[in-house]
Amino acid sequence: MQNVIKSLSNMLSYIVNILDLTSPVRYIITAIDIALVIIICIYITKIIKKTRAGQIVKGVFFLAIIFTIAKLSNMVILTFLLDNFMSYGIILLLIVFQPELRNVFEKLGRSKIVDVFDMDDNILVKHAISEVTKAVEIMSMKQIGALIVFERNTKVSEVLREGVPLNSKVTSELIQNIFMPRTPLHDGAIVISGSEILAAKCILPLASEVSVPRNLGTRHRAAVGITEISDALVVVVSEETGIISLAEGGKLTRELSADTLRELLDKKLDRTKRNVIKNIVKK
Repeated sequence: MQNVIKSLSNMLSYIVNILDLTSPVRYIITAIDIALVIIICIYITKIIKKTRAGQIVKGVFFLAIIFTIAKLSNMVILTFLLDNFMSYGIILLLIVFQPELRNVFEKLGRSKIVDVFDMDDNILVKHAISEVTKAVEIMSMKQIGALIVFERNTKVSEVLREGVPLNSKVTSELIQNIFMPRTPLHDGAIVISGSEILAAKCILPLASEVSVPRNLGTRHRAAVGITEISDALVVVVSEETGIISLAEGGKLTRELSADTLRELLDKKLDRTKRNVIKNIVKK
């Protein structure tokens, strides 16, 4: 135990010496240094998640933790093995994942400063909104009932558990097909997160009859109900009238045009740098 404490103490002293915290200016430079490292890590992590390298990186990170523990505990054999693996394993990873690394640097070259946070997510979300709006406009004209939930910060795991998993790209054609009457998935809601349809045939909690006008049916009560317990946005198309509505925070905004719906969704689902930073702080 004393060896571990001594090793930690030596490591901290070594880090302090490297950082050279000898003046207020050095503190500021160190803070900027750490911020830049965090930004780069976030950027690389978001890209890696979309590639086959994600699981490998998790394994390497796990080995790095074991290596640190072995080093601090003075485990000679394990330290020797992991030390050699880390030395030559990095070279091997660079060779195996050359395409992914090239993709990272290509995206870095194309990106603006704000894209370090947003990357392609905002573009994909806007495309999803466009596809949803297109589908809603067509279903409104044909008076096909629909219930579309946009998940935001509050996860709706309970709702997803009851539905049929899809994990598919948002397209107008798929949405219309799901809500076509007498098809297996038309009953219930679809849940969209970002640019992906997570599930269909999801059953939503109903709002009380006091919260929703009596002339509106179960579909509208379900839309208001889920927004009373989460920050989700819900688009509703009435099967009887074709009227488009948007539910948020337990309130229902009715008789929207397709253009107005698109504007509202763009505004409320916009993934800007400010929103991403706020979400990181909350976590």
